[in-house]
Amino acid sequence: RRRRPCPRTMASHVLATDARSLPASVVSAAAAAYGLDPEVVLVLTRVAADGNLGEPAGSVAKLVSLASSPGFHTPAVLAALHEAVMPGGEIVVGVLGAATSSVPVGSAPAAEKDLLVAGFADLRAAAGDVAGVANGALAASKPTWTAGASFSLKSRRLKENAAPPNNDGAAKAWKLGDDDDLVDEDDLLDDADFRSGADAASKARDAGEGCGPKACKNCSCGRAEAEAEEEAGKRAAMTEEKKEEFKSSCGNCYLGDAYRCAGCPMLGQPAQAPPGSTTVKLDLTSDI
Repeated sequence: RRRRPCPRTMASHVLATDARSLPASVVSAAAAAYGLDPEVVLVLTRVAADGNLGEPAGSVAKLVSLASSPGFHTPAVLAALHEAVMPGGEIVVGVLGAATSSVPVGSAPAAEKDLLVAGFADLRAAAGDVAGVANGALAASKPTWTAGASFSLKSRRLKENAAPPNNDGAAKAWKLGDDDDLVDEDDLLDDADFRSGADAASKARDAGEGCGPKACKNCSCGRAEAEAEEEAGKRAAMTEEKKEEFKSSCGNCYLGDAYRCAGCPMLGQPAQAPPGSTTVKLDLTSDI
């Protein structure tokens, strides 16, 4: 069943198959194409269906598995082969057959995903054409790390009291020099600018556009009519107390610009709720 070289002087090179035998020409060609040492290669035939090679775990440096049928390399078999290969070792899986023939689609010697699930990495097409091995052989490697590997953070030496990076260039870019002039915003305005708003309101009041000595241009309290009758001599001059009896529309600024004079501070703002109102309107309509 086995052709074991003697003595065994290096990590094991294994050529395994589930077939009853392998021609010497296939063994020689596979050893030459897949990098097996012909002096120490161990040829195993009639490998069990579970893929057990009978070799110690992690003892095989290079393993070539040639199946007699495409369905031999099941996930369970690949897992057993993975256990036999040492970390950093290599494996080649193929199917015996004519070198010019191809494995039918869906009947690959081992699906790439199955090799990955078994724990192999660096999947690639096997190099070289071997007489007696069908096209489509795959090669892979076993990673040097193992499942459950750990790493101690204490092994990393931290640089204590390390000098911070030199950011002098960035600091100079934002630092103001002695020649840089800072401008005071208030210096850009003169007294006329400060008084422009107040002067406009004063002129509007003098023109009768606001509440003051004269009635509003759009008076609705009756004062404009009273002043017109006064000027026409139809009534006596009104005293200050009489003028105060007329109720101006001032105080309705919350209703909107139509109720605001030219100097109103709320001019341009949207209508608001009455002053002192605590009523909150909620939209209780259903969204459904």
